[in-house]
Amino acid sequence: MTQNHSDRMRRLMAAGLLPERAGQPVKAWVHISLADLLLLDAGSALQDQWTAQVRERWAAHRAKASETGASDGAWLDGDAAEAIACDAAMAPVVTGDVNVDALEDLVRLCVELDGRRDGGRDAAWAALEQAVIGKAVDLLSGPGGLASFLRRRQLGARLSGPSLPLDIGYAETVPAGIRNAVLLRDRHCQWAGGCSQPAGACQVHHTRHKANGGTTSVKDCVLLCPFHHQVVIHRWGWTLAVNPDGTTTAWNKDKTKVLHSHGPPARPG
Repeated sequence: MTQNHSDRMRRLMAAGLLPERAGQPVKAWVHISLADLLLLDAGSALQDQWTAQVRERWAAHRAKASETGASDGAWLDGDAAEAIACDAAMAPVVTGDVNVDALEDLVRLCVELDGRRDGGRDAAWAALEQAVIGKAVDLLSGPGGLASFLRRRQLGARLSGPSLPLDIGYAETVPAGIRNAVLLRDRHCQWAGGCSQPAGACQVHHTRHKANGGTTSVKDCVLLCPFHHQVVIHRWGWTLAVNPDGTTTAWNKDKTKVLHSHGPPARPG
């Protein structure tokens, strides 16, 4: 890219005319794996601190129960990421994979802990309780989870803000946290008949209309381009459903037409 082209690109970005930018020169998604955050926690001091807090809340919950009887962009790293992020609207995204071995150990420990329910809460009980919380690290996130706790403690002021809820029930508008999660998940229009309109040209649609009690959550929202959202669904009366495997299905008012974003199941044999 020549210097003139580079200058033109910078001026275009600074003009605030590009989609999804909301007046910001650049939006940088900061992807951090939970494993990398754990490596920053030398000696697991922060993990121990978080575990102690969870144990306290868990104990309080048990005490109450005993009384009452009753939870798109370009990928950059290194110097290039540091250069472009100096004047960017930054939103941290902590990622992590479920550790199947940890899940198996967690189930085993829970069974063992349950077997000690009639005994005293001695040192052995406390050790099992600590092990259960530790094994759950790979499975827990959200505002009170370990990923959020480490991010807020390790990454400094710019990325240390509180986590945003991803399921809030009814809302007049879609909060930034849910909108960003839907954008990152869907990437383009998810119309069942197929549509390649990019996320920047799409709108967030409630699969169950808000007027009918639809909730504002990641699993209940989907990206649709203006045509499929405003015309096909809201004007022509089509319905779009997101299936458990992430595919979509759509049908018209009288259900004489049904569209699928996936092919038919494979025949046995």
